[in-house]
Amino acid sequence: MCSRLSTHSWAFHRRKQYLGSFGSVRFDPPIQTVNLDDVFTVDVVADINTPVVGWGLDVTPSLPPIVSTFAAPSVAFPPWIAAAAADGDGLAGLADPFAPTNGSVSGTGILLATLTFHADAQGTTDLLMSTTPGDLSEGFPLDPTGFATVTFEPGQVVVVPEPATLLPLLAVLSCGLGWPRARRRMRR
Repeated sequence: MCSRLSTHSWAFHRRKQYLGSFGSVRFDPPIQTVNLDDVFTVDVVADINTPVVGWGLDVTPSLPPIVSTFAAPSVAFPPWIAAAAADGDGLAGLADPFAPTNGSVSGTGILLATLTFHADAQGTTDLLMSTTPGDLSEGFPLDPTGFATVTFEPGQVVVVPEPATLLPLLAVLSCGLGWPRARRRMRR
């Protein structure tokens, strides 16, 4: 009976450690509508419950022809110092070793990076985040060891026609609809 109780206690303690390392990463804004040919930015924001010493991830659009990366990502400093990622995408940061960060970061709404995209074609695409299994430059390393379990929330970009493109179309439609009325007035 005593050994069963200690086994249960150990399992409960392990579960608490696992839940403590949980965090989420999301895009801000989560849904964005942009005009065709616009250059726009999206922030990558994290809620991290356990101190991490860095981060690294991948971001890909679900439909690449709709949006493309326009510029290298801008890693938020402070609390992060840009780090080289093995895949070369620049989406990695290390916690600033000096005050007030002191080498580890935790909290809600922490800015990781700002991404800049170009709207290439009309349509809707999801922005997806992930880490590559086995790539030790990706993920959220814990202080002092291990990796945090993180949930990635997708974002969405809707690319619409430019308003300037719609003006000639609206002008043609309004003239076409107004023409029959003017013709009737002339007959009277």
